[in-house]
Amino acid sequence: MSVQQKKMLVFLSVIVFLGIMISSFIAKEKQAPSSESVQEEKEATIKDNENPYDQIQRNTKEDLQSTKEIATEFVRAFASFNGKNTSEHIEKAKPYMSEEMYENYKDQKERGTLTYDKVVPETLETTEVSNDDPDVIQWNVIMQGKVYDVEGNSEPEEDWYLVTLEKQEDGYKVVGVRVNLPN
Repeated sequence: MSVQQKKMLVFLSVIVFLGIMISSFIAKEKQAPSSESVQEEKEATIKDNENPYDQIQRNTKEDLQSTKEIATEFVRAFASFNGKNTSEHIEKAKPYMSEEMYENYKDQKERGTLTYDKVVPETLETTEVSNDDPDVIQWNVIMQGKVYDVEGNSEPEEDWYLVTLEKQEDGYKVVGVRVNLPN
C-alpha cells in the first residue's frame, strides 16, 4: 500500500467516525425532551393517575366526615355485647346498618362464655384505610374497652373493626364489618 493510499484510508476513517458521532448526537437531541416538556408530562401523569386506593381523592369531605361518624357510632353499638341479652348489640347497631346486613345479623345469636359475658367499649379511634372500591367508603375503628366474665371480673380488650359503608336511599349505611383481621 502506498503512502497516499494510507493517507486516504485514514482520512476516510476520520470522516466515517465524525459522521457516526454527528448522527448519534442528532438522534439523542430528538429523543431528549426539554425540561419544560418533562415537567408538563409529570404534572399530567399526576393528574391522570390519582391514587386508586385513596378514598379521600374520590369522596367529598362531607361524605367522609358523615361516614366516619356512622362507622364510629356503629362500632360503639355493635361492640357492646351483653350475655344476658344476646341480640341487644344488633338492635343498638340497627340504625347504622343496611337492611340486608341487619337481616343477616338479627338471627345470629351470639353467646357469651365463662370468660366473655359482657363487652363495654370505652374509647374508639377511627383511622383511614386504603380502599380501591369506588362504590364504598371504609374506616378502621379501634375499640378499647373492657371484657367482663360471668363473675364480673374485667380485663382490657382491644378490637379492630373494618367497617364498610355504602350509599343507600336514606344515606350511608354499614354493609359489612370484619373484626381483628390478620395483617
